Amino acid sequence: MPIKKNQKKPVSRRIAAAPRNKKTVKKTAAVPAFVRVPATRAMPAPKSRYAMYVYLGIILFFVSAAFYIYGRSYSILKPKAGNNANNVEIVDVAMINMSGMSAAQRVVLAGEYFVSGREKLLAGNITGAVLDLTISIEANPTDAVTHIYRGEAYLQVGDIAMAMADFNRSIELDDGNPVAWYDRALTHIRNEDFQAAISDLDTALERNAMRRSDVLSDRDIHARRGQLHLWTRNFTAAANDYTAAIVASVSDPFADDFAGRAEAYTNLGAFAPAISDYLSAITIISEKIQVAPTTEEREIMSRNAMSYFERSAALNVVTSDFIAARTDLESALTIALALQDADAVSRLRNLLTNEETWQQ
Repeated sequence: MPIKKNQKKPVSRRIAAAPRNKKTVKKTAAVPAFVRVPATRAMPAPKSRYAMYVYLGIILFFVSAAFYIYGRSYSILKPKAGNNANNVEIVDVAMINMSGMSAAQRVVLAGEYFVSGREKLLAGNITGAVLDLTISIEANPTDAVTHIYRGEAYLQVGDIAMAMADFNRSIELDDGNPVAWYDRALTHIRNEDFQAAISDLDTALERNAMRRSDVLSDRDIHARRGQLHLWTRNFTAAANDYTAAIVASVSDPFADDFAGRAEAYTNLGAFAPAISDYLSAITIISEKIQVAPTTEEREIMSRNAMSYFERSAALNVVTSDFIAARTDLESALTIALALQDADAVSRLRNLLTNEETWQQ
């Protein structure tokens, strides 16, 4: 699913899903279950000794139940050997006996563990996220959004089978949610089943037109599908998808979309528009690099720009515009020097020194 602008990125791909029903989600901070007693907070103060005993009994019941839930829940996961905290093995253990809970109590429990699991997922605590989201699903197994979030957590730790199962279940519960279809497409990509991924992205685009997602844009879907069309060498479809992505994000363009379309154009032999797209990608980078929040992001953008200058130079050589090719290579060299990339500097200087070889 895509990450919105300025949103902190999790470990892997952007983590996002449709917002939950506000009636069932309690907006509280993620705190241990045993300090939350939601069923008693709205109760009036006791007016008699008998009422006080009843009130105290109810509190003790919920506190003891919460301790039981909290203690049992952490038996679901155990770390595998190694130092990676996110490298977990899911243990098939019955977590919580909820047979004695009312429907309202299960909804409250599911909502609180969903909020906690979502926060842990966004913070990169994948083990804790899977745990909390599993408890939420056990309390409310028909909630499609919780399955999406847990599927995304499984995807991050590379458990493709479990991720696929969650996305399949989410689609069964809510066929109209475009995020579930998009996330399942990402899972197909991990399995290198590109045609199945394209099919799911087709459906995600249709569902997004019928029920617009707050966290998934048409641009995200078109750009991802364009990438898959490149990989499957359907260059005309790739160019069309990247064009749609560019149109959908005209107010906030993405350099990757122009670079992707440039690659499609190159393979179609449309060199002039490909050169134009590479220069557009470089222009976007030059504007966005000024406000990039981290040094790492600025370096990634700089390396992309260097690569696009080199590709543009190669296309200018093909079209015999050697002056433009030299200008592009000199620009790429300037970036390589700034990055202190010795290999790139050596390669680019060699190309510029032996200009007569690529002019023949």
